[in-house]
Amino acid sequence: MANECKYAYASQVTLEANGASTAAAAFVEANDAALSSANHYDYPLGDLVLACAFGAAVGSNKVVNLYRRDLNIDGTNDAPVPSASYESLYVGSFVIPNGASATDYYPCPCVPLSKECSFYLKNGTDQTMSTGWTLKVTPKTYVPGA
Repeated sequence: MANECKYAYASQVTLEANGASTAAAAFVEANDAALSSANHYDYPLGDLVLACAFGAAVGSNKVVNLYRRDLNIDGTNDAPVPSASYESLYVGSFVIPNGASATDYYPCPCVPLSKECSFYLKNGTDQTMSTGWTLKVTPKTYVPGA
């Protein structure tokens, strides 16, 4: 069919390549790279994937929440850093299966991106997220089909 809507993807960007251990209920920044026009090409959405392990089996109905921090929103001024007292710009959750502990890959598709942004995680599980976690994003946009 001609002119149907489909996705076009940019190259995957590693936001965090080797994250530090993160306690339950703690916030942590994926601080190896931020997103900007240079690496997301102004694409409006991104498919994020969190690869992580936990210190012990995770309980049921647990998530790792994802927050976006917009950068350079007024000149060089940034939005406040997400924290326990400022849980703003929640953009999605990585659902962790009951009993998970070994490294696995958790998707969070179609996250809205801004001109420049960075991402933070809140470990909403009952276990410590082990050292070595990664967070990657594949920017995407809509294009007309051929």
